[in-house]
Amino acid sequence: MTPTNISIQILSGNKEASSSIWLNGTVVISLNLSTDWSYSYNLSEGTNNISVTSCDAAGNQSSAVTAIIEYDPNTYVDAGNASGTEDGTETHPFNTIAEGIVTVPPGKSVIVAAGTYNEKLIINKGIVLQGAGKESTFINGLGYAGNLITIEADNVTISGFTIDGNNSTSVGIYFNNYSFISINNNIIQNNTSYGINYSNSSPTIENNNIKNNNYSGIEIATGGAGIIKNNSIVSNQYGIRTCGNSSSEITRNDISNNSNTGIYCRESATPIISYNTINNNSYGVLIDYNLTWGALVNPDIGGGEGGSVGKNNITGNSIHGVSNETPHTIKALYNWWGDAAGPKYPRNPNNTTISSDWAYWSATGGDIGFYPWLSAAP
Repeated sequence: MTPTNISIQILSGNKEASSSIWLNGTVVISLNLSTDWSYSYNLSEGTNNISVTSCDAAGNQSSAVTAIIEYDPNTYVDAGNASGTEDGTETHPFNTIAEGIVTVPPGKSVIVAAGTYNEKLIINKGIVLQGAGKESTFINGLGYAGNLITIEADNVTISGFTIDGNNSTSVGIYFNNYSFISINNNIIQNNTSYGINYSNSSPTIENNNIKNNNYSGIEIATGGAGIIKNNSIVSNQYGIRTCGNSSSEITRNDISNNSNTGIYCRESATPIISYNTINNNSYGVLIDYNLTWGALVNPDIGGGEGGSVGKNNITGNSIHGVSNETPHTIKALYNWWGDAAGPKYPRNPNNTTISSDWAYWSATGGDIGFYPWLSAAP
């Protein structure tokens, strides 16, 4: 079987004079005097069994010769290929991911074998970039600056990698104004600013471990929406920062052990926050405010206009579980605060006797609506 990633193949050979050529029972070269022939054959994806026969003027047909060609339009990459022969097939893979991205057709996959790839990548077509697994396939930013991976196309999926800035690149994955972006089942770590930074896009970011980035695990700027779910976002300075008029749905994540804030909200951001574990940060959720931004920032942490059902586990945050610095009410109903008696809050006479996190506000007119709360962890 011959593998190829090129769909159009030139089939050729010798024949008797005054004969025709048939492929899979269909004449493709009419009766002629030539003793050689060639034909451009368009392969189907998968295994192609091509039966070749010739027929003379009297109608006598030769025995069939069968060619088997495996057409796989995906492109393969293996850092371990030191053979000197590379065409992007599974048999002869490229040894850099960048070569795979250049070669792969839109809508297909770059399939990357386990190994370490010290590359800075631009994905400028709609493809799947698929690693062999986040524990074994490493995109490493050592020696590079800026974005380790920049997405410049719609319909891009990145899955199955450790994306490691090596404290060299500023951002693990960056994109602005692209649709149908999926980032799943990766480790994204050790970038000097952000693990993921996006704006004007609605990605699906799920089942990733986003950790040890110097500023934010995920930075959502103006126009950022989409869904962020089932991720572990730990040991960054900020877990998630929602800025501008972003409006993402943040659900079922573990957002813990971030040195400053688990989820930070500012300007006119309106994230919907539900079913998360928000533990052991300095602030669990911080709603920031200043006169320049105005008071449009309004996360829904439960029972608000965004439709959050709450059910967040907000415990062990050293300063406040939820801190509202705006002059308006923030809704944070139906959450667990670490004590059946509910959260600590300003002027609560029971603050000294309960072990819960704070629902804290300081501005005149601003408070936090937290009742009813959960009486046990969700």
